[in-house]
Amino acid sequence: MSRALRSQVYRVDLGHGAKPWVILSNNSRNRNLDTVLAARITTTSKNAHVPTVVPLTAADHPLVGYVLVDDIVQLYHDELTEALGTLSPPTMAEISRALRVALP
Repeated sequence: MSRALRSQVYRVDLGHGAKPWVILSNNSRNRNLDTVLAARITTTSKNAHVPTVVPLTAADHPLVGYVLVDDIVQLYHDELTEALGTLSPPTMAEISRALRVALP
């Protein structure tokens, strides 16, 4: 199996049902370590006003929802079982901005 890359989205079950997660860690890390850093994607908009919640756009289709940049986990590569797609460069730029807010 090839290594996950930054901006790719995978469905992962961490024990509470399978949910989509976007890879945040840089590709050098992703290639050389057994884990990646990822943020959860949700379809719930109740916290959309928070600066660390990034909405997905039409450019990210068919993926929909919001990236919860405050919800970062470490995942093993073998947990990334179902690839769902890749987020657009503009969305990843917004995620990078939100990471700077979350982790100043």
